Amino acid sequence: MNKNILNELIDQYPSLFSLKDNKKEPIGAYGIECDNGWYEILSSLCFMIAQQERNIEGNNKYRVSKGEEPVEYEPFRFTQIKEKFGGLRVYYYGGNEYTRGLVGMAECWSYKSCEKCGEKGSKRGKGWITVLCDKCDNKAKRLEALQRLSDLDQELENKYKN
Repeated sequence: MNKNILNELIDQYPSLFSLKDNKKEPIGAYGIECDNGWYEILSSLCFMIAQQERNIEGNNKYRVSKGEEPVEYEPFRFTQIKEKFGGLRVYYYGGNEYTRGLVGMAECWSYKSCEKCGEKGSKRGKGWITVLCDKCDNKAKRLEALQRLSDLDQELENKYKN
């Protein structure tokens, strides 16, 4: 698998990926656990949530300067991002209705976007479900067939060695 460029989002949006004590720490042990095709979905999600955080912070500064109470808001933090049952799963704490809506929209988009390349895709597979475009699905099937041939070749070689 190619380098997972999604983990660059952790560096680009550190406040969305930090713990409450502001220590920068990657999500889980494995970082963002999906393929690069969903980069644009997750990049847009991070951008919109970061913008919402800035808006709330600015609004609260304005309210305090006017002698008003700031709006209660727990900052949004990702706890896990992964692929599950063919779709994007985003786990987090904090945020508000707006950020919950953004996360829901990103998860819905993933069911229509190839996880490998980001093009228009659909659910594929029976056991392990993934969202792929026709091109990536055909490539995966060719690789699977080549692996089966290689396994068969190895099996025959072992059989006739003895």
